Amino acid sequence: MNVLILTKYFSPIRNGLSDHTELIRDLFKQNCSSVTVLCQQTAERSLAKPLNIDDQDIFEYVNYPDFIRQLSYICKRKKPDVVLFQYVPHMWGKAGVAPFAALLPLWIKCVYKVPVVSFMHELHYDWSFKPKQLLLALCHRIQLLLIGGSSRFQIVTNHKREHALKRFWNGKIYRIPAGNVSGRKDDALRTPRYPWPYITWFGTLSELQRLEELVWAFAGLAGKHKELRLVLVGGFNVKASRVAEIKRYAEEQGFAERLVIRGFVDDDELSDILYGSVVNVFVESSGPSGRRTVVAAYLRSGRALVAINGSETDPEFIHGENVLLAGDRDESALAEQIRCVLERDSVRKRLEKGARSLYQQHYSDEALSEKLTDMLSHALRGYYADHKRGAL
Repeated sequence: MNVLILTKYFSPIRNGLSDHTELIRDLFKQNCSSVTVLCQQTAERSLAKPLNIDDQDIFEYVNYPDFIRQLSYICKRKKPDVVLFQYVPHMWGKAGVAPFAALLPLWIKCVYKVPVVSFMHELHYDWSFKPKQLLLALCHRIQLLLIGGSSRFQIVTNHKREHALKRFWNGKIYRIPAGNVSGRKDDALRTPRYPWPYITWFGTLSELQRLEELVWAFAGLAGKHKELRLVLVGGFNVKASRVAEIKRYAEEQGFAERLVIRGFVDDDELSDILYGSVVNVFVESSGPSGRRTVVAAYLRSGRALVAINGSETDPEFIHGENVLLAGDRDESALAEQIRCVLERDSVRKRLEKGARSLYQQHYSDEALSEKLTDMLSHALRGYYADHKRGAL
């Protein structure tokens, strides 16, 4: 099977879409005859073009007319059997208004006669009474209808979105986690990063992150657990005003030296930090789900997970089996769940076993590769079966 991946961003750009596309490409290469990527040209990229154009597997476009030219060329020379379209509204258009991206699956289906599978990383903005936000939310939903109607299948990453889209396209929705794009160091090579016990938070400073509640919860634990530290790591500015406020609070409470603020670290160090942690915490208010690659990195580390139970929590996350869940904005409950892991070895060991099992079943490269290959094969069989019936 020949696969073409359409994306806005790709390596060496570092963002969620680029990292995910790189992971998906590597997984496809294990089972597909060829995997080609069409991405936006950037100053950071310096491609060593192969002498034979048929050996090239990464193509670049400058603008949307050039995108169509490159797409036509690839379809003629590479003859893809299936196209995977990486869709994030705000990456394809300002404020997520992206008519070109919305019409792309229909164009490919009609002009090139190739089935399109759309990976829906984001769907739309929430409804709002503000006129601008209301208009954007409407535009995003129109785009979703266009993509959904023209795509052979749509991939979503969590149960909430699966349930929402199945109301419109019951037979066209696959739920596949975004996967493990960070913290990928080989398990056998990991070593604990610090000599003292610590809790790890890995994330960004988005408004849905309950980072302050986590720090308040830690303040309640610090008095009894004298050696315990809280490590903050991820894609955030360590000099941000929000971080400064957290540091000020830690100083007032007398545990500033036990608050370790790292910010961005390379993947090897991140893997070691997560591996050596006593507890990894997920305090995104939406809850743990296949939408969040942070969760996959946590599960792969094999350490106990404590998380906020939000509206997007996937049913695979079972309280007491592979996670301990606390209510949103309830730092007392969050502290109690962390304390339970710290003070009860039986609970910690059960959660660690559950995390490893959940990772292998749903989040590992092997699990994702099987789901993706099955979905693409299904898309290909169904598409050509429909065309055969049409011909008859």
